[in-house]
Amino acid sequence: MNEKITTGTIQRKTSAFGKDVMYGLSQHPKSLSSKYFYDAEGDKIFQQIMNMPEYYLTNCEYEILSQQRKDICDAIHALDEPLNLIEFGAGDGYKTKLLLKYLLDNKAEFNYYPVDISNHILDELQSKLHDEMPDLDVKPVNLEYFEALTTLSKIKNRRNVVLFLGANIGNFRYKEAENFIGRIHSSLNEGDLLLMGVDLRKNPNIIRLAYDDPHGITASFNLNLLKRMNRELGADFKTDSFSHYAFYEPVDGEMLSYLVSKKDQVVHFDALEWSVEFNKDEFIHTEVSKKYSISELEMMAESQHFKVMKHFFDGKQYFVDTLWKLK
Repeated sequence: MNEKITTGTIQRKTSAFGKDVMYGLSQHPKSLSSKYFYDAEGDKIFQQIMNMPEYYLTNCEYEILSQQRKDICDAIHALDEPLNLIEFGAGDGYKTKLLLKYLLDNKAEFNYYPVDISNHILDELQSKLHDEMPDLDVKPVNLEYFEALTTLSKIKNRRNVVLFLGANIGNFRYKEAENFIGRIHSSLNEGDLLLMGVDLRKNPNIIRLAYDDPHGITASFNLNLLKRMNRELGADFKTDSFSHYAFYEPVDGEMLSYLVSKKDQVVHFDALEWSVEFNKDEFIHTEVSKKYSISELEMMAESQHFKVMKHFFDGKQYFVDTLWKLK
């Protein structure tokens, strides 16, 4: 089925999305960034994913933050001194609200800085938090992560606690994650903290089913990337000409997702005045989700000059929120 739509909703050729698509689909092998999963339709599908019995990640971290929020707040000394709580990619705040409410209820002195490059996401989050917690001091930061950290690190009268929850560190391969953590380190002050959500290595079948479920929801999430290009870039992808393929590689701990072309085909992009060829069985790499062992995490912390303060596990030890302190 051709899902191309009228040019009235097509992005301009100069959009970052368009540039990234042209670059990614010109590579060998072809690839697209997983950050483009999350348009309005992708957000809806991801909500369905989080409700799947196979998708354990959200429930595991929610369990940690709901049952151990006092221990976490004690570990960051949240009730002892003023602090800045800086969150990368807060989204709808579903899990973070557990910490925020605990801090408010216990009269902690803190500012909450949700950081995102999308003003729309920040506006929605601020509105929701104002309705639910009117006493919360929310200071949205509409900047790229490290620009925000550089700005906030200049506030010397408060300790910074960076939240990077939701296993988002898994979107990087190990060396890329090291570089990312190193940049966080260089943007913080001595004694600042990082609380990071990480999906752990476990039975490979448990991991695989979270990204390749029998209901076809993860497949529709992946295929929505093609629909997004149709909607926003005037492409003429036929989604039934591609299939979702995902597998877990247990040696490196990487869950990998692809879109595979079922036939030789050419796809045209009206907004880009460009086209791209696909051979039968050629694939587009769309996501990596790296899983960690505790020893890998501790090795990374050491290499990037952090001290591991404490690990907070869910009951099954599928997931960890790990607390690191800048050396």
